[in-house]
Amino acid sequence: MPKDEEAPTPTKDRATDSPGTRGRRSRPAATPKDVQARRTARAADDRGGRAAPGAADADRDSGWLEGAEAVGAAESALPDEPEDTRPEDIRAATARTEGAGAEGARAGAVRAGGGAVVDGSSRIVAAAAEARTVGAAAPASRHKVAVLGAHLGGGMLAAVLARAGLDVVLVDSAHDASIPAGETTVPYTAEVFELLARRYGVPELAALGHFGQLPASVRAGSGLKSSIGFVYARPGARVRPHQKLQFNVPSEHGESHLYRPEVDAWVHRVAVGHGAKAPQGRPVLKDVRGEAGDFTVELADGSSVAAEFVVDMSGPDAPMLARLGPEPALRPLRHSSRVLTAHLRGVRPLERRVDPGPGGTAWTGGTTQVVFPGGWIQLVPFGSERDGDDALTSVAVSLDTKLWPQGSASAEEDFQELVRQFPDLAWQFEKATTVRPWTSAEPWQYAATAAAGPGFVVLDRSAVRCDFTLSRDVTLTAELVHEAAAHIVAAAAEDDWSVARFRGLESFQAALIEHSERLLGTALTATTDFRLWNAFCRVWLLHSMFAALSLKRARNDALASAGHPGQWRELGQHRGAGLWFPVYPGFVALFDDMDRLVRQVADNRMDAGAAAERIFGQLRQASFVPPLFGFGDPTDRYYNFTPLKRIKTLLWAKRRAPHMVRRVLTPGATVSPSVER
Repeated sequence: MPKDEEAPTPTKDRATDSPGTRGRRSRPAATPKDVQARRTARAADDRGGRAAPGAADADRDSGWLEGAEAVGAAESALPDEPEDTRPEDIRAATARTEGAGAEGARAGAVRAGGGAVVDGSSRIVAAAAEARTVGAAAPASRHKVAVLGAHLGGGMLAAVLARAGLDVVLVDSAHDASIPAGETTVPYTAEVFELLARRYGVPELAALGHFGQLPASVRAGSGLKSSIGFVYARPGARVRPHQKLQFNVPSEHGESHLYRPEVDAWVHRVAVGHGAKAPQGRPVLKDVRGEAGDFTVELADGSSVAAEFVVDMSGPDAPMLARLGPEPALRPLRHSSRVLTAHLRGVRPLERRVDPGPGGTAWTGGTTQVVFPGGWIQLVPFGSERDGDDALTSVAVSLDTKLWPQGSASAEEDFQELVRQFPDLAWQFEKATTVRPWTSAEPWQYAATAAAGPGFVVLDRSAVRCDFTLSRDVTLTAELVHEAAAHIVAAAAEDDWSVARFRGLESFQAALIEHSERLLGTALTATTDFRLWNAFCRVWLLHSMFAALSLKRARNDALASAGHPGQWRELGQHRGAGLWFPVYPGFVALFDDMDRLVRQVADNRMDAGAAAERIFGQLRQASFVPPLFGFGDPTDRYYNFTPLKRIKTLLWAKRRAPHMVRRVLTPGATVSPSVER
């Protein structure tokens, strides 16, 4: 895996030392019950604009005019071959984005795949001139698309749309920094980022899934993720030696822990570098008035911007939600949990108390979930020095409210009461101090009842909030940006912004929400017995691995048919189990069977041990599961995909695997060294 050798650990607590956050209390995360009250009080909530930790403060203060000097500076060509974006392309693109403000605009860019040179200088001058009208004293500037929410999802979408030639304005929301967001990736997440970069010609986005290719300033505050670990705890007892699992992440990407304030600020710079507009001073969203084709987005400083089409990704009290109909705009999901989140400093490294074992690596090298009946605590350490007593760690707790009802009005007191029941956790958090204040919500998960309206769509955090476990939050965001971009670019090409045009996007988002809901419900039930959790994790990891491999194959197939009218036709079609690209049906069937068995346990129609053995039996018998993975053996609790295992898996794939599985495991997928990073 790539090593982060040049990024020192910050010595200051970014979330407390920045001017924009010092002395302020974080708002509790909104629930569906809060929505109407938040709409009424939005003007009061907007007071003073939006706080953002660390590097994000400087980005906001710089305003649009500085960013306009960099428009087009990050434009770059992508290679024509259908393999992955090459590391040198990503390095060049990120370097251009990072240095754009100092170097100014560079003329000329080569459009991806087309080979046509575009005169960048004239576009930059025009964009800079237009930027001067986007201010408090100027009339509302008009744009084709307004993206509401300048977080990771909104920034990526604005970058893609601007790169496609659309006039897009990216508007900050008061919730961009205050609502906790996902901070981990898995190999499948990285493949979605890679697809965004390759399909839409924004190579910087691939770096989000390739930790070593992120700018050094972003890597310093984030961190490399080398493993996914699970530790099973029981109230009143120490962790048992055999009740641990660890999956060491394959080295194709270098998975990431994303410190979101800095990552989101960098993505905003990428969007501006590709031509997206941002209001001067970055005032936050206040409201939206008008109608399809003539919306006015009102900002907290009294200025406004106008747009034909609005993509609302601003948060749970999004202004476009009320336009979706008379029914409640947001609904709790059927399977829900209470979530507590915070950033802490001084969390003791778990490996000092719970030995990972001879087949494992230090827990602080990756993401760790401490699982217990009815919930889990996810630990995400940041920076390169994680095994010290002063490391910064993100903590996210998910609790089944039936087993863990709220015991205190304070999220922090609830957390302290929880960890006191587990000796190893009590030791781990004994000296931890709060950096980003605790937030909580019950229920945490929600979904919009619809997504498309006249001249607008409601997506991502305005339409859905899911659990952080298993990287679903970040993955879902990337998937929605990819699909939304295809619909919006096509609508702009035909100047058709009708509701019917976006029904497919609405269905796509609904299918992903349904999958996230199933995954959460299954996971919560699986926590009740280590045997069942052990089996559940194998199916989830297999699903994630082959989703990544299958998406990579689908992407390469599409890139190999460049110029064909149906080049991307195979992407976006619902295949079941949250998958939207060609995949071996056996993977979907395995996930569905696992979900069915766990639901029988939840309904007291099957014993947890019996369900676990049934799942392990299916893993042993499935013709598409490489035997070397050891997924069918409940005692094989460490997954390490060594170079020798790669070669043996490749030989197995060529000789015995079903044809569709062979296609994703042989050259052009990830096993072949010629396409690995």
